[in-house]
Amino acid sequence: MAVGDVVFHYGHGGIQAVSRVVAAWVPAPRPSGYRKLNPEDLDAGWLVRVEPVATGLTIEREELPTLLKAGSPGPLDRDGIPQEKYISELSDDEGQGLLSRAGVTLAPTLNPEVEPSPVDEIWDLGETDALVIGRRRREQGRLRAHLLGGRDSAVCDLCGHELPSSLLVAAHIMPRAASDEDHRKDFAAIAMLACSLGCDELFEQGYLVVDDDGRVRPGRSTDSTALQSVIDELADGLCTAHSTTTAADFARHRRLVRA
Repeated sequence: MAVGDVVFHYGHGGIQAVSRVVAAWVPAPRPSGYRKLNPEDLDAGWLVRVEPVATGLTIEREELPTLLKAGSPGPLDRDGIPQEKYISELSDDEGQGLLSRAGVTLAPTLNPEVEPSPVDEIWDLGETDALVIGRRRREQGRLRAHLLGGRDSAVCDLCGHELPSSLLVAAHIMPRAASDEDHRKDFAAIAMLACSLGCDELFEQGYLVVDDDGRVRPGRSTDSTALQSVIDELADGLCTAHSTTTAADFARHRRLVRA
């Protein structure tokens, strides 16, 4: 799913809402309350942020076979009954038909040029500092210390550059939230050192993966020429964090990105 894509939300026997994707997907754990369709399904998936366009719609399931093609890979089975799937791709014609039936008109996705406003007209939130209360990753400092081993500099496990420790982070191979308490304490298996110059973010967002031989490979695709050139430069390098201990988490990360 890409920024600008239109999403039709189905539930309780019909299409209830229309939204538009506003941010690129990122790896995330299964939300509580979302059951597995199959026992072997992973608990890790993707988070896609959307912005509502229309809510309170009532396009009943009985009407969907007249608007959508029956059979896979769409949302209806061959008998025209909605399948138990989290997401299905629609054709442009099907999407336009649903929008027309719902009476929804979408605004252009292009952002118009806006004249800059004085700062005092933009900022109306009061003080720039705010007090927050939240969870803290208690093991994160110890994990980074474990990976650095007291060194003032170390090699980024993805790009291979030796850098000051201040530019290296403890990067979880799988999203931390997708691991249980015991796995989070297995420091030897769950993390690597990745530089804040880009490798950490590229891996976290799935643009880089590590194969079974420990080689860095391209992950999710991109339309950005500049980003693709960075990915290509790092591809085929050896990930120095890959081992028999970390291989399982690298494989899980790879399945998550490429599923």
